[in-house]
Amino acid sequence: MLENGKINWRTPAGNQNLSLAIAGDVCPRNDAEQYVRSGHSRDILADILPYLDQADLRLVQWETPLCEKAAPISKCGPNLQVHPECVDFLKAGHFDVALLANNHTGDQDAQGTLSTLSVLSKNGIRSVGAGENLAAARRPLRLERNGLKLSIINVAEGEFGLARKDYPGANPLDTLDTLSDTRQEKTVSDLVLVVIHGGNEYNPIPSPRMKQTYRAFAEAGAAAVVNIHPHCPQGLEVHQGVPIIYSPGNFFFPWRESGSYDASQFWFAGYLPRISFDRQGAYALEITPYYFSDLPAWKIHPLTGKQRQWFLDYLDRITKIFHEEGDYYYDLWCAHRYQTPLWWLKNFPKDELAERYMDPEIVHRTPAVRHMMTCQSHAHLTANILLLIEQFKLEALRPEIPRLTELQVARYAEQEA
Repeated sequence: MLENGKINWRTPAGNQNLSLAIAGDVCPRNDAEQYVRSGHSRDILADILPYLDQADLRLVQWETPLCEKAAPISKCGPNLQVHPECVDFLKAGHFDVALLANNHTGDQDAQGTLSTLSVLSKNGIRSVGAGENLAAARRPLRLERNGLKLSIINVAEGEFGLARKDYPGANPLDTLDTLSDTRQEKTVSDLVLVVIHGGNEYNPIPSPRMKQTYRAFAEAGAAAVVNIHPHCPQGLEVHQGVPIIYSPGNFFFPWRESGSYDASQFWFAGYLPRISFDRQGAYALEITPYYFSDLPAWKIHPLTGKQRQWFLDYLDRITKIFHEEGDYYYDLWCAHRYQTPLWWLKNFPKDELAERYMDPEIVHRTPAVRHMMTCQSHAHLTANILLLIEQFKLEALRPEIPRLTELQVARYAEQEA
């Protein structure tokens, strides 16, 4: 599908063109936070910046509050936070738009969300996907560049830190609302970009639900659809002339301490997509594979030579599997992770909750089961696991799981640079 990292599916029309670069998850936490605050953002980004600068607009999934005060909400998963000075990373990367619809924007309660919005605004960086209430969070971002009008819709699956009618947070994904918003924005803009935060973390093959939903957004009028969140690269496709990127992987999301880089982990690798549009929609896509490490200092490194070719071949391979065996590989993923929702249910305080529903100690043990129901990917996972159990299919699938887990191993570093 990819020829030297490029796909062209039609000839551009007219002389008005727009290109977008969309970077994956960013959270410069812990040791990396201090490195950024010490003025090293430009060093981190130096090698990837020329590829970012080839685009007319640069977007990034900013996955942490920018705030000084800690006020962690009750959730499962880490409560992220970086100092407001880390906005320097966005400025050094020449990013125009921060995508905020994700499961960490609200990690530090309302004050963290509001601080993030304020810091971005004061530094001249537009944002979308979060707001002081649900109406503001849902509002698309409208931009005009090179004579073309662009609307950006940014939504997150139903995990934590989401906006409510009178509460700040991220914009929750409601498929019907997003379809409606896409159709509406197509009446006022030349181009509509839909960016979702969703999917199953670490799964290299998108779920059948993701394929169905994202194709529906394309058919509703989106010029491009991009998903971010799995923390590993996933494949891509062009559906009815609309590029759908299922996950570019992390852009810069170091683990908690220096010295943790592991070249076999796809956590540290991804690709930067650059999509080209004219007034009719998208017509070309180019990707830049990279990895980030802390050796000898934090830096994002574009892949070159045989390492780059390995990554491109890998992306073609997982894209082919997605198209030809996607449903089967999703069953393998469910067989691989079947204990996760069972563990959530096992630890749910059902007996204590009946009498002690006002006890914070008990209430703080409930979020995992709630998000098992409200997060679209977790709900789909749980439902399919239970169906496989009911059909007595789980045991037959388990010997085949290595076919999936082998795809989770990054081997670019084994190739000659």
